[in-house]
Parts: sequence; structure tokens; C-alpha cells
Amino acid sequence: NDGLNIAVSCPKCSDGRSNKKKLVIKLDTDQHQCWVCDLKGSNLSYTIKKYYPESLDEYQRRFSTRKIDKNDIQEETVETVTAPKGFLLLAMNLSSKDPDVAETIRYARSRGLTNRDFWHFRLGTCKTGRYRRRLIIPSFNENGELNYIVGRSIDDDTKMKYLNAKVPKKNVVFNEINIDWKKELTIVEGPMDLTKCDDNATCLLGSHFSEEYSLFQNIVKNSTPVVLALDPDMAEKTQKYAKSLASYGVQVRVMDIGDFDDVGEMSKDQFFEAKVYAKKWSTEDRLYHLIHSIGSGSII
Repeated sequence: NDGLNIAVSCPKCSDGRSNKKKLVIKLDTDQHQCWVCDLKGSNLSYTIKKYYPESLDEYQRRFSTRKIDKNDIQEETVETVTAPKGFLLLAMNLSSKDPDVAETIRYARSRGLTNRDFWHFRLGTCKTGRYRRRLIIPSFNENGELNYIVGRSIDDDTKMKYLNAKVPKKNVVFNEINIDWKKELTIVEGPMDLTKCDDNATCLLGSHFSEEYSLFQNIVKNSTPVVLALDPDMAEKTQKYAKSLASYGVQVRVMDIGDFDDVGEMSKDQFFEAKVYAKKWSTEDRLYHLIHSIGSGSII
């Protein structure tokens, strides 16, 4: 309306749908940002080169106030994750004589993990270094490339329970290599919760989840039905996330994990039983939750 800003379909998250005009461009400066996936920049030439390289010359001829050398446009940097030095697979070291490796295996079994889980989640550990006496849970993207790593201490008195890869969590779809986007996807909070789920599952790596997360964008893009199996103390955020996903036409079910603190405390049988009774989310659920919150005095 002001003649200064326009909204267009975002080349990163709109999947070519012309009715999803979420990328806003400021015409006098070329600053631009998508409010869904957070694609942004101050130079349209870079964004056009990345997504529509065949249109760069036309853009510069018709709209750019200055000529920009294509070779001067810096490419986006991608942070890489590497396995810790000395990483070894538990499944291939079940008879290890190393006491730390043996204790890590014993800890994994005490959490209900089986030999099949050792292979499926590619669980590992290290004999030396920062990841010694830690259960390592790696994550791989759709191309089989390592994109995240979590090391869970097996000792209760360890100062840092978890060691996590230093990459933005919003860019990680944990173990995307295992995901079938056409089937219902279970979402839990952390990797230890994930070990109790069905195979088509992933985790948030915490409690945050929004439209700028790669996981959210993939769900919307593929219209993937979702089961939210988050901790009881995440009730408010569960309602928020369900509402946000549903606004994009995603079918959402919410799982009640009962008296357990998290899914990681459940047995696999208990998880599957609870999942059967997961309820389809609706806008009325959000309303009932707010009314209950008022009654319990948890919100004003």
C-alpha cells in the first residue's frame, strides 16, 4: 500500500506456490526477508543468483542501481559437523574389554536399548577425550551426511550431562535419513526420547520449534501428518506448535505420556500404547487448555 514494500513467493520455502507471498522486499534498498523461513539479505543479487541464476542479468539490467560482478557475490557458508576422534560403533564392540566402553553399553541397555537400536541409531562412544564415558547419538541428513551429534554422559555426577554440536538447531532435521515425509511423523524433545519411538520419528533437540526451523518447513512442504509427544511441562508449547502446524493444513495429533517425565522414561511398549490413543488436535483443544490454565491459576 505504501508503494515501497512488495511481497512475493519465497524461493526457499513456498515451493512455487504463488499464493504464499511471504518474502517482503524493500524496493528502495533491496533489503528482503521471509517471515516464515527467515531467508533474508541486503542484496537481492545474491538471493537471485542462488535461486534463479538465469535471471540475474535481467534483474541487474532492469532494477539494480549498480553493476555487480557475479564473481564478487559471496556464497553462503555451511557449518560442518565431524565425528569425535576415536569414535567407535557400539554395535561392533559389544564384547569390548575396555571398561569405559563396557560401561557405556551397560548404560544403554539400562535405558532399554537393544542391539537393533545400536545399529538403527548408529550409537557410539570414545575411549579417550571429551566423549569418553558418553553415549554418542549422531544425526545424518537426507544425503547421509553427519549434521549433528549428541554425547550423553553415563555418569550421574558429570557436570555437563550433554555435549552438543555447535551448529544452529533450527537448521538440523535430526536423523532425516530415517524419515519418510509421506508417513505420520512422531516428534519428541531429545535424542534419548527418540530411542523409544517408532522408526518414523525425529526430535526438536530442545523445546523450541517455529516456522523458521527446517523441520517445520519440511513438514509443511510435504503435508506430513504429525504426532507431538512432548514432555508434560511443555503443554502450553505443545498447543502453540499444534496450532502453528494446523494453520498450514498439517494434521496434528497430541500424545499424552501420562505420569512419565518424558518419552525417554517409557518402555517401547508403553510408547506404542500411548501413541494409539493420541488425539487429533483441533482449535477447541487450545481453548480448553486456556480455560484450564485460568482455572488452575497458571496464567492471567
